[in-house]
Amino acid sequence: MRAAFFGALSLLVTAPSSPVFADTLPPASMPSPKVGDVVEYDARFATVKCKRWEVKDTDKDGAIVLQCEDKLAYISKANGNLTKIVSADGETLVEFKPYAFSISFPLEVGKTWQGKYTGYTADNGYRWAGDNSCTVKAVEPVKVPAGEFEAYRIDCVDNWLLSPYSGQAHTSAWYAPKAGTIVKYHHAETPSWNYEVTSITMK
Repeated sequence: MRAAFFGALSLLVTAPSSPVFADTLPPASMPSPKVGDVVEYDARFATVKCKRWEVKDTDKDGAIVLQCEDKLAYISKANGNLTKIVSADGETLVEFKPYAFSISFPLEVGKTWQGKYTGYTADNGYRWAGDNSCTVKAVEPVKVPAGEFEAYRIDCVDNWLLSPYSGQAHTSAWYAPKAGTIVKYHHAETPSWNYEVTSITMK
C-alpha cells in the first residue's frame, strides 16, 4: 500500500524507434532534477489524480518539491522517496513517515533493502503500518506512452497492518536511468496506485 515515486527528472528523453537493449546496466545513481523539469502521468501519481508534475524547488527543507495544479509533492533529497503530498490549503493527501521505502540508490541487479514506515491516504482515510522489502530483480525493456526504455525492475513485498486487518502488497516499479524516474508502477492488489509516464520534458 505504498507508492513509489521519484517523480522528478533531469533529462529530455526521446526514445528511438527501434531501441536495442543490453542485459545489464551500470549502477544507477540518484538523478539531479532541475527546477522546471516536468513528468506527466497517464492518470495519477501516488493515488492523487493529477497528471502534470513540475519541479518547483530542489532543496526546500531537505526535499525536492513537485507541483501539479494546487498540489505539492515532497520527495526526500537524501534518498529519492516520497514523504508526502499536500493540497494548497495544507491538507495532507498522502503521507509516509519517515518515507516510502520504494527505491534505494544506487540501483543494480540483486540489490535489496527493507524499511518500516507508517502511511496515510486521504481518499479512503486509511492509516497503516508497513514493512516493505524490495529487490532489484532485472534489467529489462519497458514500453510506456512516453517511449520504450531500458529499466531496472524493482519488485517489493509490503507487509501491512491496518488494524484489525493485515496482509501483503506486491508491487513492481520500472526505473529508467535515461529518464531519471520510475516510468511504470504496478500494484497487484490495488490498481489505484498504478501509473505510466506519458511524457518527460526538461526546462
